[in-house]
Amino acid sequence: MKIFAIALSVLCCHFLVAHADDPLPSWRESASKRQIIQFVERVTTKGTPDFVPITDRIAVFDNDGTLCCEAPIPIQATYAFDEVKRLSVIEPKLKEDPMVQAALSGDIAKLLEGEHHDGLLKILALTHAGITTTEFEERVRNWFSTARHPRFNKPYSDLVYQPMVELLKYLRANGFKTFIVSGGGADFIRVWSEQVYGIPPENVIGSTGQTKFEIRDGKPVLIKTLDYVFVNDKEGKPVAIHQHIGRRPIACFGNSDGDLAMLKYTTIHNPRPSFGLIVHHTDGEREYAYDAAPPSSGKLVTALQGAPIYGWSVVNMKRDWEKVWNESASASGVPLGKWLVEDIGGHGVVDSAQSTIEFSADDTVSGDTCVNRFNGKLEYDGTTLKMGPLATTRRAGPDALMDQESRFVVALTQIRRFRLDESGFLFLFDADGNELMRLSKIESK
Repeated sequence: MKIFAIALSVLCCHFLVAHADDPLPSWRESASKRQIIQFVERVTTKGTPDFVPITDRIAVFDNDGTLCCEAPIPIQATYAFDEVKRLSVIEPKLKEDPMVQAALSGDIAKLLEGEHHDGLLKILALTHAGITTTEFEERVRNWFSTARHPRFNKPYSDLVYQPMVELLKYLRANGFKTFIVSGGGADFIRVWSEQVYGIPPENVIGSTGQTKFEIRDGKPVLIKTLDYVFVNDKEGKPVAIHQHIGRRPIACFGNSDGDLAMLKYTTIHNPRPSFGLIVHHTDGEREYAYDAAPPSSGKLVTALQGAPIYGWSVVNMKRDWEKVWNESASASGVPLGKWLVEDIGGHGVVDSAQSTIEFSADDTVSGDTCVNRFNGKLEYDGTTLKMGPLATTRRAGPDALMDQESRFVVALTQIRRFRLDESGFLFLFDADGNELMRLSKIESK
């Protein structure tokens, strides 16, 4: 009996360690999960014929339907329709346009009529063109912070697939560079890709229109237009990958026939070991179920038929995913717990002094400046993080510590964004994306 108990204990310990080390905990044990891990181990094991240098570990991901929900219509289309509603209140004459009427009534079929989808182009012209890139970014950021999905009543930042977020982190932890290659607008996705996926704006490839340089009010600006529109879909995706990345991917992830060319380019006759994966939407209860007849975009027929021919892995969302939606550290998405400041503004910190930040579930923040204590309110709207007003104690300390405290407190007031990377560091940024702090998690005892 004693021997059995010891054996059971060892077995349990082994299971717990294996589970803790599981890089894809939201994936059920399935063929697709095994294939992902086997591929990553294969290309990262030095001294083997299949080893791929870090410089060539390129992974490309479609966005809508692969990383986030695209039903009933893609996120960017929802933004365009909401923006038309907003603009038509400011300029009532817009409502006289038949295409604006179609957008206001949700008549997508009307907007897609014609060889070039002229109605949809009209809506994109109204909502995406003729303004500066800065104005567009602000509009998208404001919308993204408040818009909610019509079915799930959640912010769009919550409608990201948790298994795919884990996959992104797993790949980056193994030296992969991750890129979004989407038919959606590059400028639209770049506003929130780093916040939501950890993918910086420069790693987003999408549909684009020509941008013009102008001087307005004595300031240099870039003006968005719909001139020479490049639609980054189907055969356009491999072309865009070549133009923007300059290296052939070894891993590709998509969900529709629009990703077929990208999957083929990645995996057929690639001199490097390669991997392709298709996300098949089969879960009508937790998400949506579709392939040949999607609600709007995301038709999947030819690519699905090609999967067994080309050896692509197919994820059955209902069967293979334990969880679907992105799990933030708190209901608001803020990383809860206590964090130690490792760097402030690129100038380091005093090793013997500790500046800390603790995020609480009641929307408050507190911590140590390294000399004093502080506390205050925390506001997070889905894209923007803000602290304040903050209250601090008033003790004095050595000059070096007071200097660190001053830099720390100033940085606290400037924080607007955050990102958790695959190594567990928390990065805090200002509104322009400049890094203010790097922090590591203080595990509770």
